[in-house]
Amino acid sequence: MDPQDYPLLTLLVILELIQLFVFWLFIRHRYGLSLGQLKRLTAQLASGQPPKSYYIDGPPLVGEVTRDLETVGTRLEDIRRQQQEEDFNLNVLLANMVEGVMVVDQRHVVRLVNDELLNLFSLKQSPLGRTVLEALREARVEMIARETILDGQSLEREVTVESTVGAIRHFAISAVPIRAKTKEIRGAVMVFHDITRLKQLEVVRQEFVSNVSHELRTPLAIFRGYLETFADNPGLTREETKPMIEAMRRHSNRLNALVEDLLTLTRLETKRVEVDYSAIRLEAFFQQLVRDWEKRRDSAEVAFELHVPKDILPLEVDVLRFEQVMLNLLENAVAYSTAPRKIVISATVDGDDVEIRVADNGIGIPPGDLPRIFERFYRVEKARSRASGGTGLGLAIVQQIIQSHQGSVRAESEVGKGTTIILRLPLTQER
Repeated sequence: MDPQDYPLLTLLVILELIQLFVFWLFIRHRYGLSLGQLKRLTAQLASGQPPKSYYIDGPPLVGEVTRDLETVGTRLEDIRRQQQEEDFNLNVLLANMVEGVMVVDQRHVVRLVNDELLNLFSLKQSPLGRTVLEALREARVEMIARETILDGQSLEREVTVESTVGAIRHFAISAVPIRAKTKEIRGAVMVFHDITRLKQLEVVRQEFVSNVSHELRTPLAIFRGYLETFADNPGLTREETKPMIEAMRRHSNRLNALVEDLLTLTRLETKRVEVDYSAIRLEAFFQQLVRDWEKRRDSAEVAFELHVPKDILPLEVDVLRFEQVMLNLLENAVAYSTAPRKIVISATVDGDDVEIRVADNGIGIPPGDLPRIFERFYRVEKARSRASGGTGLGLAIVQQIIQSHQGSVRAESEVGKGTTIILRLPLTQER
């Protein structure tokens, strides 16, 4: 090559390099912008924010990539919307369940609970992220979760829990294992149903059956004994049989009273008694009640005091039922009082209600017995109660009648000083 051609070759090389540099600048400017837009687009998708547009200015390859990204974004949005809907449905379902629900994983760690579970166990802190034992402090519940996960079988157990304040709660727990598609046990769902009220009703039923059986046993045994006496001794004289017949008549009357009270209580509890309201003047009603009582053989042993304002408004009650209430209260007051017996009946108006008190100067009721005196057949002094001829249902009937009048009844008492039964009734009944 002629040395004179070197400058020309150098110039051509420089021009070619300049051309390549300009082309590189063009490529960088155009496709660098596309890559920046593509980066921002993928960052928005990764953060869960749907881009306003998927358009990117660039070559066909960039267009194909953005179309694929738009398809991915649409599917992600559908999945996100479906998940939100499922979460909403799950939260609504759990919030409206009367049972407590708890979901635990393989390590017995609590992953999900509803509000009812927090209420049932009076949990002040969230149990999420803690083991069942740490959250509930109940080893028996922990064992149910453990057994369900280990055996992979559904379980049903009853557990009794005592709270820090001494209240006892009974739960029926159903536990179901959670299985993955591979059949692997991933945890368990535990449902807690509060059966405390059912247990209490079962105890009441058992006590009721026991009490009725006891009440029936004595008179039936007497009937049987006397009947056998009559059968074995047909020649008994009238004088010899008279005390036996009187005893049988007395126990027959007691059985009849028991049956009548049971039927009355059943009708009241099942709302099969229609309340026939009419307005009464309390002062006149109580005065007539006392006059009727004074006609009884033992009336001389009882002194009555009435404290009822003359201007008190009329009270709307079912007269026959209200009279039954007052007679039951007077009979109790007399039966548990000691001579000289004194019964005080008073009435005061408190807003739209009237408060009626029946107070005696009797033996009183111990504090431990006071909350239970309105239970059927409950007796503070069993021997003395039966000797008085009562059925043990009087105060239970009083409570049911007063509740049927939209009222309430309670008792105050001090041992050795007497008992006061307090009735609270609305002056005007809603029809």
